[in-house]
Amino acid sequence: MNKNKINGISMIPFGLLAGFADDKEIRLIELAENGFKFRLQQEIADVGQFRICFYNSNDSAYREIQVKEFCIQKEQQEQFYTVYSAFTEQEDFRKEVQGLVTRYSRYIRLKTECDDAELAEELTGYPAEKDEIFAESLEQQKKEWFQDVLVNKLAEAINRVSEVAFELDHPELYQAYLKEDISAFMENYWIQNGFSQAVSDIAPDRLYIGNQFCHLLFPEERCLFEMMEKAQRENISITLAYTYIREDMLKTMDELLAKVDNWCKERQTTVEVVVNDWAMVGILRKYPKRMTPLLGTLLNKRKKDPRMGYKKGGRILYEQNSLNAEFYRKFLGEECNIWRYEWEACGYAQNFPGTLNEKNSLHFPFYQTNTSQYCPLHAICTDGERGKQKLVTNCPYFCERNMVLYPKHLHMTGRYNSLFGVDTEVLKHPEKLEAYVTAGIDRLVLGLS
Repeated sequence: MNKNKINGISMIPFGLLAGFADDKEIRLIELAENGFKFRLQQEIADVGQFRICFYNSNDSAYREIQVKEFCIQKEQQEQFYTVYSAFTEQEDFRKEVQGLVTRYSRYIRLKTECDDAELAEELTGYPAEKDEIFAESLEQQKKEWFQDVLVNKLAEAINRVSEVAFELDHPELYQAYLKEDISAFMENYWIQNGFSQAVSDIAPDRLYIGNQFCHLLFPEERCLFEMMEKAQRENISITLAYTYIREDMLKTMDELLAKVDNWCKERQTTVEVVVNDWAMVGILRKYPKRMTPLLGTLLNKRKKDPRMGYKKGGRILYEQNSLNAEFYRKFLGEECNIWRYEWEACGYAQNFPGTLNEKNSLHFPFYQTNTSQYCPLHAICTDGERGKQKLVTNCPYFCERNMVLYPKHLHMTGRYNSLFGVDTEVLKHPEKLEAYVTAGIDRLVLGLS
């Protein structure tokens, strides 16, 4: 057995190559056909076998090789870890090393020679040529997204759910809602967002007022209470949508919520509050009787991307996230009084929990993929580069007139400080909405703008 030295590729990414010495996980730091180097926090006296897991991008799966014929050589002792070399002549190990090195070398070559779209095309079949096709405006894009929606069937599907809500999430919508009665507002809401006709027999049971992603788009105090008064007159329930809370926002947020609590007390009513920052949980503990917290989108984390369809391999693990852990939901309920969770239709099946007292809301058809406190749209409009982002304190609301367009086939757009994809399937195939309801959704939240 060749015990001279390991002379191979160093620091292959952990996602491509993982290893275990018996049941201890090891960090592989160099790989060659005659063996590998690895490091451990503690020294080891003896190893029965190694398990080396090679990722094969062609199959989108791992292959595990059990290395039973080997010898170990201690290389160096550092303060926090020990480095070893393991030598082997196993033929199955040698072949897997050759395959991984070939695939990894190809990836490095493509990464250095191609742009991201070309790289994705080579590795996954992504249609790079479609990245050159853009809509002229978001209005045109929406018409293409929504023109084939069968509004009557959509209405039937939506009306089967227990509660229907609509989002009011930016100043233009706030003012439109205040100026029009609810029926006229809803008719314009559909038409202005690219639908051929209004879904006339859908009326909201609830309004989500505020923005879950940009703190500067929450309504001013006077506007907020005017909308709340109007919603109460129209017998529509209220959910206030908050985003992250910066340190300098804590005092004013607390003061505003105290006024909301007093408004509820005077009118003998309650409101919901979408929580996207753990600081909000602490604030709401002061007002447990009249304000009910919900777990917002920024805290209900999961992988979401319009390009997910081009990824290889199984996607079943995407169906679950932290909320599928019962101990976590129990903590949210008992310690934070959070029993309702905000989800998004994002292009793949999701496993909604329902073993305790949970309730689930589904936002559609848009879903958030990225959010930054340092607004990229503001940077583009002021400096011409999205990389020159900075904290905006006096917002001119560029997002009322501007947005970032992406290739048409991606079904996504950049609005204010976030990126959004659109799940057009839930609109064009209403049976998918019905499936969500069957799976545990009891509230649908429509946000089109």
